[in-house]
Amino acid sequence: MTQDPAELKHIIARKKRMQKDKPADLSQIETRRVFRVELPQAGLRADKFLHQRNPWQSRTQLAAAFEEERVLRNNHPCPPGRKLQAGDEVVLLLPPPHEDVTEMQRIPFDVVLEDDVMLVVSKPPHLIVHPTGGYRYTTLLNAVHLRYRQQGGDPRHAPSLVNRIDKETSGLVLLGKTGKISGILGSALAEKDVVKDYLALVEGIVAADHQTIDLPLGADSDGEIGMLRRVDHEKGQPACTEVWVVVRLGRFSLVRCRLHTGRQHQIRVHMKAIGHPLVCDHHYGLRDELRGCDLGDAPPAPTRLASPYGYQDGDSDADVAERIRAVDTAKRHEYEALCRGEPVPRPDGDRLLLGRCALHSHYLKLAHPVSGAVLELTAPLPRDMAGALEALRAAGMNRSLSS
Repeated sequence: MTQDPAELKHIIARKKRMQKDKPADLSQIETRRVFRVELPQAGLRADKFLHQRNPWQSRTQLAAAFEEERVLRNNHPCPPGRKLQAGDEVVLLLPPPHEDVTEMQRIPFDVVLEDDVMLVVSKPPHLIVHPTGGYRYTTLLNAVHLRYRQQGGDPRHAPSLVNRIDKETSGLVLLGKTGKISGILGSALAEKDVVKDYLALVEGIVAADHQTIDLPLGADSDGEIGMLRRVDHEKGQPACTEVWVVVRLGRFSLVRCRLHTGRQHQIRVHMKAIGHPLVCDHHYGLRDELRGCDLGDAPPAPTRLASPYGYQDGDSDADVAERIRAVDTAKRHEYEALCRGEPVPRPDGDRLLLGRCALHSHYLKLAHPVSGAVLELTAPLPRDMAGALEALRAAGMNRSLSS
């Protein structure tokens, strides 16, 4: 077991998260959530209590619920600072969904492995893994719960996430079918007993066939949004990524990255730190899109947007959420067109080759939580990344390790 204080803190926090209540059945449209205050929670403020019980909801969303009197304590509106007592019933009234909930039935994902205790799926890009922000019902977990219910499963024991990947990242996601199994798998991840490899298309020619990036990561206080990370030698947490070159493609490289730690945005920040940011990484990269013109001998400046979501001063949370959903829908439709082999036009007769961060969760190696058998699971590159590689090769940019 690790003795590093930061790692121990991370493990303890993860175990606490796994002990929190989760939505019973994410395939159903919820109108209210009811909680009973137990003795250990007596004395907690109502806002803190609800945040503990609803960690997938932001503090801003919960604050709005109090302002709109959608939080009831023993059938009466409850202010956020009210101290709760053991036996209190707290009800959170949920607003109607802004999303088209019928989309839940059409969310695609591939089942890579399933048995009585665990499930591994491959997620497409442009899909959030669990309810958060402006997405309550159109996420991977909602779709998994719907499938589970349609197969006759008990909704009280629907699969729960063990690992997460970013919205634009595609590939393998691990779920447990019971709290005990999720805990075992979560502990294996925390103890680094799970091998996790990603494929990434990066800018430039990566010179070393194999290298290890050992750079601590911390919050980027100067970043445009709070979730961004940077290399921080003074206050950062240890972070280690092993990198192999798969193929060099002219001005680009396809690399395999193995995570030895699980920091947020670790691969993206580490590859940027060595001068090879991921292709189409809006926050850490050079371009937002890879286009046909980028494959020429004299490519134009990389395509950049001020913000893919067009944030504006004075936007409400609802405005931002609606705009994010609209952009995500457009990007998903473009991805689906690329998967069908259809051209996605761009100005001046150009075409889109790739429109999302070029990162794919490709490989997992772990021990089965019951039998102990070693599992090696892979998810092939989705059609958009595979198509971009084909285009690079067709443009004469293929130079393998042996060349």
